Amino acid sequence: MLLNVRNIFYICIYLIAMSYTVKVFYKKNELPKLDDVSFFHNAAFFDVYKDIPYYTPLMLVCFENNEPVAALFAHIMRINKLLNASVFKRCYVSQKPAYYRSNLPEEEIFEALLDKLMSEMKTRVFYVEIRNLGDPIFGYKAFRNNRFFSIKWINIKNSLQRKREIWDQLSSSRKNQINKAKRKGIYIEELTKCDELPSIYKLIDKNINWKFSHRFPPYKFFENFFHSFIIKEKGKIFITKYQDKVIGGIIIGLHNNKIAYNLYYWGKTKTYKNLNPSIYSIWYAMNFAEENRFEFFDFMDAGYIHEKAGKPRFLLQFGGKQHATRRWYKFNWGWINFFASRIYD
Repeated sequence: MLLNVRNIFYICIYLIAMSYTVKVFYKKNELPKLDDVSFFHNAAFFDVYKDIPYYTPLMLVCFENNEPVAALFAHIMRINKLLNASVFKRCYVSQKPAYYRSNLPEEEIFEALLDKLMSEMKTRVFYVEIRNLGDPIFGYKAFRNNRFFSIKWINIKNSLQRKREIWDQLSSSRKNQINKAKRKGIYIEELTKCDELPSIYKLIDKNINWKFSHRFPPYKFFENFFHSFIIKEKGKIFITKYQDKVIGGIIIGLHNNKIAYNLYYWGKTKTYKNLNPSIYSIWYAMNFAEENRFEFFDFMDAGYIHEKAGKPRFLLQFGGKQHATRRWYKFNWGWINFFASRIYD
């Protein structure tokens, strides 16, 4: 009796999986019509990666009876502009897939999307990284079936729906730093003109920590993002100034008046250390999101779960809550993936 029940269960799972088909699209104009339900899994990102030779965007779309039910955006990045072998390429995915209907078997659909992605990337990249999921158990079975290993991370998110305002959620040291910056004459301007982008980009690239800057996109990405998101009110760039000099800033993504995503922030923390430009930029962006009735301000993955200093500690002083999450990795060289999984899992 138990065997029959188990067999019926596996048959049902198989039939669910067989009812979905996944297709891969490398061109925006070939995509079916997709609803705007996700900031990161959005067809607009094809425009963001346009004309950047060492970035390749792609979208996996899951269909049920020829109707799109979910989508997963990914991009391949070549770390060397001259060398084109797979060992110099990585594939990145951020956030859970976009689902276009409620009451869908999300885990089964994700497994179908992941299976297709890994089949597509098997000989094209050195490794695949999936991050910012916000849920440590989402897709666990699918990842294990595809031999991924995970590293535990912290996700930090501020709720803007609390009775306590953002200002009241800040630590006392953060309040003192912001008040000091105001007294010294720091102010914020919104970047609205494309002709200011080159000088701002140079400043960002110069002042972001080197461990991060090697992952910072090229200028063309920055310009494309401005045209695809900023102009269309799907993002904001706030510039922090002191005595008419740019000393910091922040870039946020905006999704359906629900979530504001912290994409990048920077500041001249050495030259203007006493003015705390990064802190003031983040606070201003959070205050903007609160005033415009967004529900959350999401810092996304902030650092290793056991990291008690650095970025996690810095961001937690803005009053957000930390949640355990995972980053998932899969090397396409089996022996490297084997040893990495033994070390990290």
